[in-house]
Amino acid sequence: MAERRMISKSLLMDNEFLSLSNDEKTLYFYLLMFADDDGFIKRSIMIDGVLHVSDDNYNNLENKGLIISENSEIKVITHWNTLETIREKLYTPTVYLDYRSQLFLKVDYSYTKDPKDAQVFTSADNWVKNGRPKNIKDFKPLIQQHLQEVQYQDSTSTVPVQDNDGTCTSPDKNRLDKNSIDKSRTAQSSSGQQSKENKYKYINSSSNGGMGENASLPAVSTSTMDNNATRENGVITGEDSGVTTSSNETEINYLFDYLNGLLDGEDIPTDNERLRKLFDTALDNYRPEVIRQALEQLMAFLNGYPTSQIPSTLANHLTEAIKQVTANENQE
Repeated sequence: MAERRMISKSLLMDNEFLSLSNDEKTLYFYLLMFADDDGFIKRSIMIDGVLHVSDDNYNNLENKGLIISENSEIKVITHWNTLETIREKLYTPTVYLDYRSQLFLKVDYSYTKDPKDAQVFTSADNWVKNGRPKNIKDFKPLIQQHLQEVQYQDSTSTVPVQDNDGTCTSPDKNRLDKNSIDKSRTAQSSSGQQSKENKYKYINSSSNGGMGENASLPAVSTSTMDNNATRENGVITGEDSGVTTSSNETEINYLFDYLNGLLDGEDIPTDNERLRKLFDTALDNYRPEVIRQALEQLMAFLNGYPTSQIPSTLANHLTEAIKQVTANENQE
C-alpha cells in the first residue's frame, strides 16, 4: 500500500466537507491515508482511539456522501478514484473483493451502490478489469450499455418469490416475462427481417438429437461423439465414444446463422473467435435448441443494440440465459 495519498482543493472547498466538524474532517483524512488502493478501509481501534470518534462521526461522513459503509467495520471512500491516480505497476487490488463487486462507477469515477443511477457507466469490477481507465472521452455508449445490462438482469431475476402463505416459492413468478419477449420480437420484425429469418429457418429433426437443419444449407453429417451421449434436461450426459472429430464446427456455424437471423443490422462474422469459443463450450453441455431459445430471449432484450457490442454482451450473459431456459424446462 502506498505511503502517500493525494487530496484535491476542490474537496476542501466543498460545502459538504466544510459543514463537517473538525473531528470528522480529521477522521476523513485518516481514512484517506490508510485506505487500500481501491479506497477500502477497515475501521480500527487505532484510528477511533487516537481521534476519539464514534459511530455518529462515521454516520455523518456517510450522510454527506464522503464514505460508503459496507458494514459496521468496512468503509470505502466515495470519491477515491476521483482523488487518487495509482500507476498500474504499483496498484494492489483490495482484499474486500466481495464488497467491491457491489459497487458501481459514476462518470466522475466516484463509487455508488445504485446500479440504476443515471450517471453510472460500469461496475467497479469491470472498470478494474479494463485497466482502471480515467481518460474516457464519451460516456454515453457505456451508460447505455450498462443500463441495458441492468434491465436484462432485472427481467431475468430468479430471486424466489414467496407465496401468500409465506412458506413456499412460486417458480412461475420467477420466469422471464414471455409476453414482453414476444412483443419485443414482434416489434423488431419487418419485411426485410422476415425474409432474413426465413433464410435461417430451422426444421426439427429427430435424427440429429433435435439439433435441426438449416434450410438454406446442404445436409451434413452430425456423427460426432456428442451423438453417443444421452441428453437429459438440456444437459449432455453419458460416456465419450472415443471418436475424435472437429468438435462442434457445424453446429457452431448453425448458431451463427441463427443469431444473425435475429439481428436487425449487419451480420456478426462467423470467424468471431470469442463467440465461436462461447458456442463451442455451450454445445459441449447443452442441446442446440436450448441455446437457440437463450439467444432468442437475449436478442429480444438487445433490440437496437450496436452489433459491435453484441459479442461481448452475449459472452457475459448467454450462459446465464441458457441456465434460465433449462430451469424453466425442468419446472414444466
